[in-house]
Amino acid sequence: MKIRLGVIIVLSTAPALVAQTKPAAAPPPPPPAYTPVRWNEDYSYLRNAADADGWDPVKYIAMGDEKDWYLSLGGQARYRYELFDNFNFGAPGQQDGNGFHLGRIMGHADAHFGPNFRGFLQLIAAGADGRHPGERPGIDENNFDVHQAFVDVKLPLDDKLLTLRGGRQNLLYGAQRLISPLDWTNTRRTFDGGKASLALSKTHTLDAFWVNPVVVDEGNFDKSNDDDFAGIYDTIGLPGVLEGAGSKLELYALYLDKQSATFAAGSGGEERYTVGSRFFTNPKPWDFDVEAAYQFGDFDGGDISAWMAATEVGYTFAGAALAPRLYCGLDVASGDDDPADGDLQTFNQLFPLGHAYFGYIDVIGRQNVIDAHPGVELTLAKEKRHLKRLALRGDYHLFWRYSDADALYGVGGGIQRAGAGSDAAFIGSELDVLINWQIDRHTSVYVGYSHFFAGDFIEESGPGEDIDFVYAAVTYTF
Repeated sequence: MKIRLGVIIVLSTAPALVAQTKPAAAPPPPPPAYTPVRWNEDYSYLRNAADADGWDPVKYIAMGDEKDWYLSLGGQARYRYELFDNFNFGAPGQQDGNGFHLGRIMGHADAHFGPNFRGFLQLIAAGADGRHPGERPGIDENNFDVHQAFVDVKLPLDDKLLTLRGGRQNLLYGAQRLISPLDWTNTRRTFDGGKASLALSKTHTLDAFWVNPVVVDEGNFDKSNDDDFAGIYDTIGLPGVLEGAGSKLELYALYLDKQSATFAAGSGGEERYTVGSRFFTNPKPWDFDVEAAYQFGDFDGGDISAWMAATEVGYTFAGAALAPRLYCGLDVASGDDDPADGDLQTFNQLFPLGHAYFGYIDVIGRQNVIDAHPGVELTLAKEKRHLKRLALRGDYHLFWRYSDADALYGVGGGIQRAGAGSDAAFIGSELDVLINWQIDRHTSVYVGYSHFFAGDFIEESGPGEDIDFVYAAVTYTF
């Protein structure tokens, strides 16, 4: 695997190159959690705190005498191994029974020029070894490119704060059912455009954005396409609702103008509006997450009327051995009831983290689907030597087509299997078993196995073999 990583290697040696002299101070507060987007990590507390981590010298590098002028560096390296058997239900031409390797390295620089101006740059290099050429294009390989590059301007407005952002940026909202940077993939997802974020209070933020999706081009500089994606997203903390439960309400309105889209009804231009809401609360030992959205607009001259609903309810036995959390979820997304009538009822999943909700094999997308999924999470160990937490998760999914007149859609939104070959609704089921090992703040490991049991629809409409998937990864973040 050949990935040009020189600039990231420089970042990885930064602690040895940077020596900051700081006055003696009280122990620092807990560091911020690492996040998929990285720009929402705040290390400004280190200007008045002693270093507590080996990477702290590069998390706050003073630039001049002004305390609000500083540079923060960070990065991540990830290796993952994957092995499929019957990758696409045994369809010919697929790579099966042979493992392959995925590698990804990212590095970023976050420069703050006073309290009101900031520049953020993140580079990415991703490669694959052992895959067939052209398989999963845009997902596995991006030799070296700019993943994020934006500037922020902050404008204080009385007791509120308006942040204007322009450039290439990740978007992440809510539970990532509709908008996500898709960290699971090697190349991730990003956008070009602008965003305005108004902090109305510590618990209330209103965002508005207008962006274009960036298309991965392995051999050239990535560019955005002509599809427009815009939205308003309101995130409201509700501390007075079920005190101590961290209750949150999200309201959103989204717009997608897609130059060309393909559904069972055909291909054509798509102009789609999405309005929805999500409510989350955690009154321990219970937790609840419910989200619903409705879509309308125009597809190739016909009317769009589509919807989705998702919910998950969990209960944690905190005092029991292994602190088991039992949960059950239900996801439903509408499908087209008559592909020949000119109108469209297929939901568009937009830009999701579908991988987290419809099984790790990534066969199913949030379109024309019903998914009932019970599961359990166990904490096997925590806070031990070389082990912050070791957890086991098991999920079982049962999949049906919502409309037996519509196709089965994949995790990327394209047609996974045309619906004309069968009128059966039952797609199949999937068993997922995943072990997560958080070694320390920086290092994590996961190992998983998944099996998809082909159902009536898969067996009747084409190749119908069961799928096996084995995978493992190690990630280092700083």
